[in-house]
Amino acid sequence: MPSMKETLQPGITSENRIVVEPKQAISFMGPEVPGVLASPHMLFLMEHAARECVLPHLAEGYDTVGVGFEFEHCAAAPIGATVTASAEVIAIDGRKLHFKIEARDDHEVIGRGKHVRAIVEVARFAQRMREKLAVKAQPGTPPAPH
Repeated sequence: MPSMKETLQPGITSENRIVVEPKQAISFMGPEVPGVLASPHMLFLMEHAARECVLPHLAEGYDTVGVGFEFEHCAAAPIGATVTASAEVIAIDGRKLHFKIEARDDHEVIGRGKHVRAIVEVARFAQRMREKLAVKAQPGTPPAPH
């Protein structure tokens, strides 16, 4: 059974929107500088825009996982700002989906880059993770290298 529907094509887009909350912000310049959206939260928002972009175009039982990022955090978005993340499928290479990603606040682009996601069969992925957990739980199993 194919993992994707014929509707999965370059040009498909999706957006996610949040209002920056203190829990998503970092403030390291002291109390006179407002907290701003932290890079990991911005990347999380863009990654989820990419995932949601393709979910309707995958066969039942399939999903995607992030396997690559290249992005820059171009500008700060303060607590209370509305941030919109967008993703566009730009290429399909077998199971790998390539995206252009971007995040904006009400004033400017705050982040942009490229993202790659791989299509996975959920049941198979889950089984592999259960097998890894079982190996870890075995007595005498050496710790995984760092």
